[in-house]
Amino acid sequence: MARDALEALARLRRLETVEARRRLAVPLAQEAAAAGRLAAAAAALHAEHAPDNAAWRLWLPRGLAEHDRAALAHGQALARLREAQAGLAACRAAERAVGMLREQRAAEARRQALRGEQALLDEAAQRPRLPDR
Repeated sequence: MARDALEALARLRRLETVEARRRLAVPLAQEAAAAGRLAAAAAALHAEHAPDNAAWRLWLPRGLAEHDRAALAHGQALARLREAQAGLAACRAAERAVGMLREQRAAEARRQALRGEQALLDEAAQRPRLPDR
Protein backbone atom coordinates (compact mmCIF):
# COMPACT_ATOMS: atom_id res chain seq x y z
CA MET A 1 0.00 0.00 0.00
CA ALA A 2 1.38 3.40 -0.87
CA ARG A 3 2.37 5.72 1.93
CA ASP A 4 -0.41 8.19 1.06
CA ALA A 5 -3.03 5.44 1.14
CA LEU A 6 -1.72 4.15 4.47
CA GLU A 7 -1.86 7.66 5.90
CA ALA A 8 -5.44 8.04 4.66
CA LEU A 9 -6.38 4.69 6.19
CA ALA A 10 -4.86 5.70 9.52
CA ARG A 11 -6.86 8.93 9.46
CA LEU A 12 -10.04 7.03 8.62
CA ARG A 13 -9.46 4.61 11.50
CA ARG A 14 -8.91 7.53 13.91
CA LEU A 15 -12.16 9.12 12.77
CA GLU A 16 -14.02 5.82 13.16
CA THR A 17 -12.69 5.49 16.71
CA VAL A 18 -13.81 9.04 17.56
CA GLU A 19 -17.25 8.28 16.14
CA ALA A 20 -17.48 5.00 18.10
CA ARG A 21 -16.63 6.89 21.31
CA ARG A 22 -19.34 9.41 20.50
CA ARG A 23 -21.86 6.62 19.84
CA LEU A 24 -20.95 5.00 23.17
CA ALA A 25 -22.21 8.03 25.10
CA VAL A 26 -25.89 7.38 24.28
CA PRO A 27 -26.14 3.76 25.51
CA LEU A 28 -23.98 4.68 28.50
CA ALA A 29 -26.48 7.34 29.54
CA GLN A 30 -29.42 5.03 28.80
CA GLU A 31 -27.94 2.27 30.94
CA ALA A 32 -27.34 4.68 33.83
CA ALA A 33 -30.92 5.95 33.59
CA ALA A 34 -32.30 2.40 33.44
CA ALA A 35 -30.18 1.40 36.45
CA GLY A 36 -31.62 4.38 38.32
CA ARG A 37 -35.19 3.35 37.45
CA LEU A 38 -34.48 -0.20 38.58
CA ALA A 39 -33.02 1.02 41.86
CA ALA A 40 -36.01 3.31 42.40
CA ALA A 41 -38.46 0.47 41.73
CA ALA A 42 -36.59 -1.81 44.15
CA ALA A 43 -36.49 0.95 46.76
CA ALA A 44 -40.23 1.54 46.34
CA LEU A 45 -40.91 -2.14 46.98
CA HIS A 46 -38.92 -2.01 50.21
CA ALA A 47 -40.25 1.38 51.31
CA GLU A 48 -43.88 0.45 50.82
CA HIS A 49 -43.56 -2.92 52.52
CA ALA A 50 -46.36 -3.31 55.04
CA PRO A 51 -47.96 -6.76 54.78
CA ASP A 52 -50.81 -5.92 57.14
CA ASN A 53 -51.85 -2.88 55.09
CA ALA A 54 -54.64 -3.49 52.55
CA ALA A 55 -53.44 -0.61 50.34
CA TRP A 56 -50.01 -2.23 50.12
CA ARG A 57 -51.54 -5.53 49.00
CA LEU A 58 -53.39 -3.67 46.23
CA TRP A 59 -50.24 -1.72 45.25
CA LEU A 60 -47.86 -4.73 45.31
CA PRO A 61 -48.76 -6.20 41.88
CA ARG A 62 -48.26 -2.80 40.29
CA GLY A 63 -44.97 -2.31 42.16
CA LEU A 64 -43.71 -5.74 41.10
CA ALA A 65 -44.73 -5.09 37.49
CA GLU A 66 -42.87 -1.76 37.54
CA HIS A 67 -39.80 -3.50 38.98
CA ASP A 68 -40.00 -6.18 36.27
CA ARG A 69 -40.31 -3.55 33.52
CA ALA A 70 -37.37 -1.63 34.96
CA ALA A 71 -35.27 -4.82 35.15
CA LEU A 72 -36.11 -5.66 31.53
CA ALA A 73 -35.28 -2.12 30.36
CA HIS A 74 -32.00 -2.24 32.28
CA GLY A 75 -31.07 -5.55 30.67
CA GLN A 76 -31.79 -4.18 27.22
CA ALA A 77 -29.83 -0.98 27.90
CA LEU A 78 -26.93 -3.05 29.21
CA ALA A 79 -26.96 -5.16 26.03
CA ARG A 80 -26.88 -2.00 23.87
CA LEU A 81 -24.03 -0.65 25.97
CA ARG A 82 -22.02 -3.84 25.56
CA GLU A 83 -22.63 -3.76 21.82
CA ALA A 84 -21.37 -0.17 21.62
CA GLN A 85 -18.35 -1.09 23.74
CA ALA A 86 -17.56 -3.98 21.40
CA GLY A 87 -17.83 -1.63 18.43
CA LEU A 88 -15.39 0.78 20.06
CA ALA A 89 -13.00 -2.08 20.84
CA ALA A 90 -13.11 -3.19 17.20
CA CYS A 91 -12.37 0.36 16.01
CA ARG A 92 -9.46 0.63 18.43
CA ALA A 93 -8.09 -2.71 17.26
CA ALA A 94 -8.30 -1.62 13.62
CA GLU A 95 -6.56 1.64 14.49
CA ARG A 96 -3.77 -0.25 16.28
CA ALA A 97 -3.38 -2.60 13.32
CA VAL A 98 -2.89 0.31 10.95
CA GLY A 99 -0.42 1.83 13.39
CA MET A 100 1.58 -1.40 13.49
CA LEU A 101 1.54 -1.57 9.69
CA ARG A 102 2.83 2.00 9.52
CA GLU A 103 5.62 1.12 11.96
CA GLN A 104 6.55 -1.95 9.92
CA ARG A 105 6.66 0.16 6.75
CA ALA A 106 8.85 2.77 8.44
CA ALA A 107 11.20 0.08 9.76
CA GLU A 108 11.44 -1.47 6.30
CA ALA A 109 12.23 1.94 4.78
CA ARG A 110 14.99 2.43 7.36
CA ARG A 111 16.42 -1.01 6.58
CA GLN A 112 16.37 -0.23 2.85
CA ALA A 113 18.15 3.07 3.47
CA LEU A 114 20.80 1.34 5.57
CA ARG A 115 21.28 -1.33 2.89
CA GLY A 116 21.77 1.40 0.30
CA GLU A 117 24.34 3.14 2.45
CA GLN A 118 26.12 -0.14 3.09
CA ALA A 119 26.15 -0.91 -0.64
CA LEU A 120 27.80 2.45 -1.31
CA LEU A 121 30.40 1.78 1.38
CA ASP A 122 31.06 -1.70 -0.02
CA GLU A 123 31.42 -0.29 -3.52
CA ALA A 124 33.82 2.39 -2.32
CA ALA A 125 35.89 -0.24 -0.51
CA GLN A 126 36.20 -2.29 -3.70
CA ARG A 127 37.63 0.57 -5.74
CA PRO A 128 41.36 0.55 -6.15
CA ARG A 129 43.15 3.21 -4.19
CA LEU A 130 45.18 5.82 -5.84
CA PRO A 131 48.82 5.73 -4.81
CA ASP A 132 49.90 8.36 -2.32
CA ARG A 133 52.35 10.91 -3.71
